[in-house]
Amino acid sequence: MTLATPVDLDAHPPTREEREQRWRSAVGHRLVAMDVQATDPLAPPASFRARDLGDLLITDWGTPPLQAVRGKRMAADDDDTLLLLTARDGEMDIDLPDRTAILRPGSVMLLRSRLSAHIVVPGWLSKRSVRVPMCAMTKFDVGSRVPDFLAVETTDSPLSWLLVDFLSGVDRQHDRLDAGGVEASRTALLTLIAGIIRTSQRPAGRAGDLLPVLRQQMETWIADHLAEGVIRVRDLAGAFNVAPRTVHRAFAATGDTVGSVVRTHRLAAARDDLVRTTLSIAAIAYRWGFCDASHLGREFRREMSMSPGDYRDAYSVA
Repeated sequence: MTLATPVDLDAHPPTREEREQRWRSAVGHRLVAMDVQATDPLAPPASFRARDLGDLLITDWGTPPLQAVRGKRMAADDDDTLLLLTARDGEMDIDLPDRTAILRPGSVMLLRSRLSAHIVVPGWLSKRSVRVPMCAMTKFDVGSRVPDFLAVETTDSPLSWLLVDFLSGVDRQHDRLDAGGVEASRTALLTLIAGIIRTSQRPAGRAGDLLPVLRQQMETWIADHLAEGVIRVRDLAGAFNVAPRTVHRAFAATGDTVGSVVRTHRLAAARDDLVRTTLSIAAIAYRWGFCDASHLGREFRREMSMSPGDYRDAYSVA
């Protein structure tokens, strides 16, 4: 995905103000919305470089000293996405509702966009981010287990080390990848992220706490019955012989609703059809429970920032 028409910087060198405006716009598109305030007017100008693997937005950031606030309203208004962060140089202090964390070289962080945060970058920071739509994780059996926050050190996690190396490889080879290579690289990156989530999970809770297990089983049921039509709370309650209230509790325990999880799975299935089949967009919409092509288009653009047609033109391997 390209945020703007390429500009010949030698023929039309942007001013510092123009660079800063582009950078701020990129922060909102490729990370999350936040209020940003620079704290050192003499620092070098901010910069960013984008390299995407389909709907996975990979960005290198040059960040001057700043403070940023992502309030609760911003977090509530945005679609739920997963952000992966690594750092090359410098540090970033992240004050979350229930903890404080520091992004530094050697650490890998996963954060859900539904979190509010206060961020401080005390000095120049070089970092890399990957913005992952939640629907991209549905094929990896971690949907109900994606944490709001996770931090691991590459020295303690071989998978995290592999992930950092893999992103460096994408950096070197991205311009040589065809559509098939992009799709294969996307799958490999998601597999590493899912592996980090699985291996970093704490042991299960008390033996009598069945809600997490029920939640995972219900999501599997949703995926298996996605093409059969509308999925309601009462369908899940009947399938698992529990009360509708129990269904709501199982999903609320991870900050989700049945409707949001069903929507995520439908979008993931539609994305796969766009990339892997030649079905019309209208047929894909009908197949996966959208009212029509326009309905799919609205939901798809909201999640992917691209229309279904543009996404297919860019990444189809059919």
